[in-house]
Amino acid sequence: MKKILTLTALTIICLCGCNNLEAQTSFLNKSVFTVEEMQKDFLVFRACLEESHPGLYIYKSKLTIDSIFNANYSALNKDMTGREFMLLTCRVASQIGDGHLRVVPPKIQLDSLDNGPTAIPFNVYCFDNKLYVRKNYSPLDDKEFLGSQIISINGHSIENFIREYLQIFPSDGNNLTHKYRLLSSSRYFTRYFSMLYGYAERYNVEYISLNETTLKTKTIQGLTFDNLLKIADDRYPVKIDEQKPAFFKINDDKKYAFLKIKSFDKGQYKKNKMNFEKFLKASFKKMESENIPNLIIDVRDNGGGTDEYGKILFSYFVNQPFDYYKSLRMNKEGFDCFKYTNKPDMKAPTGMLEPNKEGTFDNVQHPNVGRQNPLTPTFAGNIYVLINGWCFSTTSEFLSQLHFHTKAVFIGEESGGGYYGNCSGPTPDFTLPNTKVRIEIPLMYYSMAVENYQYLDRGLFPNYTVTPSIIDKISNIDLELSLTKKLIDDK
Repeated sequence: MKKILTLTALTIICLCGCNNLEAQTSFLNKSVFTVEEMQKDFLVFRACLEESHPGLYIYKSKLTIDSIFNANYSALNKDMTGREFMLLTCRVASQIGDGHLRVVPPKIQLDSLDNGPTAIPFNVYCFDNKLYVRKNYSPLDDKEFLGSQIISINGHSIENFIREYLQIFPSDGNNLTHKYRLLSSSRYFTRYFSMLYGYAERYNVEYISLNETTLKTKTIQGLTFDNLLKIADDRYPVKIDEQKPAFFKINDDKKYAFLKIKSFDKGQYKKNKMNFEKFLKASFKKMESENIPNLIIDVRDNGGGTDEYGKILFSYFVNQPFDYYKSLRMNKEGFDCFKYTNKPDMKAPTGMLEPNKEGTFDNVQHPNVGRQNPLTPTFAGNIYVLINGWCFSTTSEFLSQLHFHTKAVFIGEESGGGYYGNCSGPTPDFTLPNTKVRIEIPLMYYSMAVENYQYLDRGLFPNYTVTPSIIDKISNIDLELSLTKKLIDDK
């Protein structure tokens, strides 16, 4: 996911929440909100989006978006629980087609979920609209549970869960792979299950073990997320090199080099004491000195990060100046709706925005705006890129540029971010006054300097589609990489 711009005037500080368990329980147990309370909140929700969201009408016309708002406002004709109202706003937001636009539970409720023993104690892999256990953090025996198909949780069928989840989880345009892949995050899986069905600390799970047909039922205790991470580190240790946000190696026969970029987040590189620019420069120099003819770039599971890092990596694959962004646009310099944030008076720094002929404002200070220079040594060999639905935001920007400018071959599944751009950058947290439901609204539309791609509302489709099975996943069989090596050998 894109890192929020670190500009002082646009830095968003989370609202302080009460950590008192009794206060949390009191809020969570609030039974209903009145029609009047919810209608007022919905009008605030709509007004915030209409004033500040720069891509409200990218994928749907204003007439269609207005009809969605009007129909859902009309549906507020009886008292609802806070969760019911939140789900209604989720469904509205998801229809806008912006993967960075999120409806978030009230902070006090989310704190209760994140800090309590609520984490569903297994990691899932979504395949063919079914969920399978990819990693087991529970006391259940791996022989019985690992690879099993989950049929229901707490009486809610997985078929219904996935259908309802797809309606409330946002993605760019009409992309689905991003929605499916993020279920592999234990935090997202738990959060969205809780949003749909309520807070839980124990999970009654119906499942069918791998290669069996008998339905089994077990009740397992939820975990705190800290405990889940400790179990994950113990049961599924990651190789030292792969713990870093990026690593590079040249195959023994020097037929290809392998470049893994797990993240574009500057903070991850700082944490691991890595300099991203120096790392890339050394990697490309090494390939030049060794005369490596093929490069495999693995950006699977890379959710994005620092805007400039995507451009820097791309700069090694062209030998002429290029445009990266067509434009970066915001609706206004300051917003009335910021009164629903904890920074009501914040504005863009002086000189950052300039008015354009469309009546909005262009960011003219971003390092990726304007003519960009290539970096050397340029890699002129064959490029193979491994992608999946996790590829989002900054990663998707890099992919669309690489696809547009080079003859790179893409292997895997459709990337998770929009090919032509996304809404991200500074993302204030708006709090609705009555229900305290929060809306994370990105303020800037990133338009990529690419064209002639036929899918206006999708991510990048691969040249070779590869869909691993649950057996491949739990056995750590890398089908995408194996196919790529075969393509290189067959050249």
